[in-house]
Amino acid sequence: MMKSLSGILKQKKVKMVIAVIALVAAVHFLFMLLPYPELEVFLQREFSTRIYDRKNNLVQITALQNGLRREFVSQTEIPKNIKQAFVKAEDKRFYFHCGVDFIAALRALFQNVSSGRKVSGASTITMQLAKLISLNYQNQHNEFAKVLTRSYSQKLTEILCALKLEARFSKKQILELYLNSIPFGNNVEGIQSASRLYFAKDIKDLKLEEINTLSLIPRRPVFYSPEKKFVYPFYVPHLVNYLRSNNFFADEKTFLRKTYKSAIPYEVHLSIDMDVQNCAQNFADRALENAKDSRVSNISVLAIDVQTGRILAWVGSNSFFDEENSGQIDGVRFKNQPGSSIKPFLYALALENKIVIPTSMLPDVPMEFGNSKAYIPFNFNNRFNGPVRLRTCLASSLNVPAVYLLNKTGVSEFADKLDELHFSDIKESVFRADLSMALGAGEVSLLDFVPAFSVFVRDGKYIPLEYFSEKNSFQKNEKLKYEQIFSSDVSRIIASFLSEKGARALGFGYYQTFETEYQSVFKTGTSNQYQNITALGATPRYAVGVWMGNFSGETVVGKTGSSLPAWVAKNILDFLENSDSLESLSLPEPENYSKQKVCRLSGFAPSENCPSTVYEFVENGKPLLPCSWHKKENGAFVTYYPEQYQKWLSLNENFNSPQNRVLYSPSPLEILSPRNNAVFFIDKSSPLEQTVKIELTGGTENEIEIYIDGKIYGKIHRPFLTSVPAQLGQHKCKILCGNEEKVVFYEVK
Repeated sequence: MMKSLSGILKQKKVKMVIAVIALVAAVHFLFMLLPYPELEVFLQREFSTRIYDRKNNLVQITALQNGLRREFVSQTEIPKNIKQAFVKAEDKRFYFHCGVDFIAALRALFQNVSSGRKVSGASTITMQLAKLISLNYQNQHNEFAKVLTRSYSQKLTEILCALKLEARFSKKQILELYLNSIPFGNNVEGIQSASRLYFAKDIKDLKLEEINTLSLIPRRPVFYSPEKKFVYPFYVPHLVNYLRSNNFFADEKTFLRKTYKSAIPYEVHLSIDMDVQNCAQNFADRALENAKDSRVSNISVLAIDVQTGRILAWVGSNSFFDEENSGQIDGVRFKNQPGSSIKPFLYALALENKIVIPTSMLPDVPMEFGNSKAYIPFNFNNRFNGPVRLRTCLASSLNVPAVYLLNKTGVSEFADKLDELHFSDIKESVFRADLSMALGAGEVSLLDFVPAFSVFVRDGKYIPLEYFSEKNSFQKNEKLKYEQIFSSDVSRIIASFLSEKGARALGFGYYQTFETEYQSVFKTGTSNQYQNITALGATPRYAVGVWMGNFSGETVVGKTGSSLPAWVAKNILDFLENSDSLESLSLPEPENYSKQKVCRLSGFAPSENCPSTVYEFVENGKPLLPCSWHKKENGAFVTYYPEQYQKWLSLNENFNSPQNRVLYSPSPLEILSPRNNAVFFIDKSSPLEQTVKIELTGGTENEIEIYIDGKIYGKIHRPFLTSVPAQLGQHKCKILCGNEEKVVFYEVK
């Protein structure tokens, strides 16, 4: 009987335990299902992002609204002694209650009733978190200025919310949420931000006494203030602003650590190298100091790793806080006229399309282009050099040959190639500039320019810029996506042109700002009216672009791209190459070409009559024609120039001699001047006779007849160079050369 009774009691106890467990489970499940919209909003809060360079140097900690800093750290990153200190200070039985410490609540009730006033509280960590969640919901945008009245109804609400939290999260998760949300005063929230503010340390470096101090601050934060506030780093602001404004951090769920239901951004590693950044900033500052008498107020620098496209330095302006000179404008993205810096792409296109070959000679002579709107280019030094090697034309940045080459290549084709090189919105700029685009009359930015220029030291391959370090967990080990813009051979030929000191001498003299001890490729540019001066430098490892000028558009006095910008680019490349543990790489030569002797003047295979030869790249299996420019007549050496040099010879005293002649070979008749529908303007106040120049080439005969408005003006023999009086009105000019006839119309105003 006793055994039976004992068994019945045991069964009742088991059933009671089961019932209690079931009741607890049901209550737990009920609290889990209860709606908690405040929590959903709370979990979607924004956190400050810690931004590092590639070497883990802290670059920025982004501020939230109203300058608030709230850094996230996961519970695995929070040291154990910090957790223990806060639990001891705020909620000793945290790990043993269900969100509400009923023992502490009864004790507080007894003490408060006995004293007749509030002398003790019973808020747990979970309840404090619930209060923060409620405050966040009521005060949008994380403004913790309002203080809730401590009514019993609100206390009951906190208790209810605490039970909801305990039903949804583990103790570890609750403590993590709490330590990342506590307000510490002085516009910081969370243990990590507090550690920086009060002790200028990461939480992992805190001493025990510092941890204990931090555990006391949340109780009365207004009474605490750091002796010396932490100075938040603020490096590469233009780059960070660019990345944030263009949503480079928008897809944070793909790479940022997840907490519960939301992805909380907290850490990004940029490709920036602060050592390179500081070097670039240092030389930028020195360049501006040297240019203070030249009305230069700003400078921008972009340096990249050529093989990966990773950005190493980004100097957007002289100073981000320089309001007088619009320092917040990002000069790396600011579009300016590049001047002659654009020419390498034109020459590469012409080589690619076989319009020229490396041995070609280009005419550097007076030329007119266009029709009703005549375009007459001049070199920087206002001199003409006659026939000039292709290499020298580019390296010395001669203007007339570049325009001549663009006219041959085609503006549309050049626009397409620049678009292929990812120059943003370049086509409209090119078509607006027309032939003057050969001299950089369009608008480009360093952000587009530097990766495009890098193709010449990357065998013609284009790769996009990379802003992040490989340390980011979101980055996959994918192969770089290359775009073959130019052939390897063409790119290497251009690199050879731009790296030869001798080829640059005609334009820049023998002593050059950008001369380096290693092989490097340089191109500089000075825009019209000296508004922008630019330099680009590259090696097989690194590339640097430098712009100097004024965001206001004010002209620069006495400075060109080959001066201070080139000096800055050269020094940054020196720093990069010297800091690299590897030896400098040599520029490779084109695989399908070999260096051969050519006539220095004509570019053809030299004969015994050629006075001087040079070595130049010649495509394998395609021998050059023999030189026909140099002949020996009656024991004397004579140079015969093609007909396009007739005007240059006639105007050049040094070459206008019996030893220098024009070789006239049968070719189609062409009127060089006036261009069809050209418009000329005369000055009525001038006492001097004003004329319209007439110039022709080609023709099968040595004599031409000139008719103006149906009346014969006269006959002339070669060279076909003359002029007619400039008379007001519209005119018809007809030229007869044997059986050939050419007609153009022009107007004099």
